[in-house]
Amino acid sequence: MVGQVKLEPKPWGRSTSPEPASDPLTKDSLLALGIPADATAYVCGPASFMTDIKDALTTAGVEPDAVHSELLGALSSITPGLTGQSGPQPHRPPGPRGTGPVVAFARRGISTPFPDGPSSLLELAEACDVPVRWSCRAGVCHTCVTPLLSGEIAYITPPLENPAAGEALIC
Repeated sequence: MVGQVKLEPKPWGRSTSPEPASDPLTKDSLLALGIPADATAYVCGPASFMTDIKDALTTAGVEPDAVHSELLGALSSITPGLTGQSGPQPHRPPGPRGTGPVVAFARRGISTPFPDGPSSLLELAEACDVPVRWSCRAGVCHTCVTPLLSGEIAYITPPLENPAAGEALIC
């Protein structure tokens, strides 16, 4: 168990306070509380802690839909291809060559004309099997921000907030 909490009786049920307790909250100590089956529970913490507590609550008879949770901690990587995964070698995109400005993926050593028609640098990178960071695809999260080494960029749909000077959102 990661967290320790002190359980105090309240007129409307039982609650937790952030004061350290002498014993960690465990499945057995939670079951010993005699939590009513119609209780609503809110659990927050690291994933393994929440899994243990949710299991204990449902074992105690609390309906799974009445157990709400919020993750505290790091999420899994959203950098496909950048975490040691192997994949195809980057290449020019299949199909007819675009007539737009030349885009250079400097770290991968390939250049290709930008495709004709609406597209994004993210879609071009994916077509070339160039691993890039991304998440929202809408210019909101800035996960895909990348250095703009030269040239200019125009957005089909302007991002919610522009990136810093010398950077571009590839989505």
